[in-house]
Amino acid sequence: MTRPQRMPCFGVRIAEQGKGGKVEMRTVTYSVNFRRETVEELTSGQKRASQICRERGIDVTTLRRWRLAYEEHGEAAWTTPKPEETSAEAKIAQLERMIGQLTVENAVLKKAYERVRATCKPATVSSKS
Repeated sequence: MTRPQRMPCFGVRIAEQGKGGKVEMRTVTYSVNFRRETVEELTSGQKRASQICRERGIDVTTLRRWRLAYEEHGEAAWTTPKPEETSAEAKIAQLERMIGQLTVENAVLKKAYERVRATCKPATVSSKS
């Protein structure tokens, strides 16, 4: 009996044998439609969870996580929010903080270097004639 081929899934890692026989892990993503249809099939009571998982090639834990997310947030659970745009002033302030931190780190490293250099005696070159 052959297993159904896995469809892409959000956040699920799958082990595959790559070139040279090396096993590689990869993360695949199911479409929002696939997840919605799967959860609706489960919540409508058309099929049991184990049957849906077998037919669609997903894990029961994944289906349970999708169902809980769908019950809490609806379809918004599977959409990624757009990152908030930061104003130019906020970006400048962030970069200035970073410059200040790097300046302090640079000064500390210079002092440490000078102390190490002062404690180490330079090697003398002896000439054998």
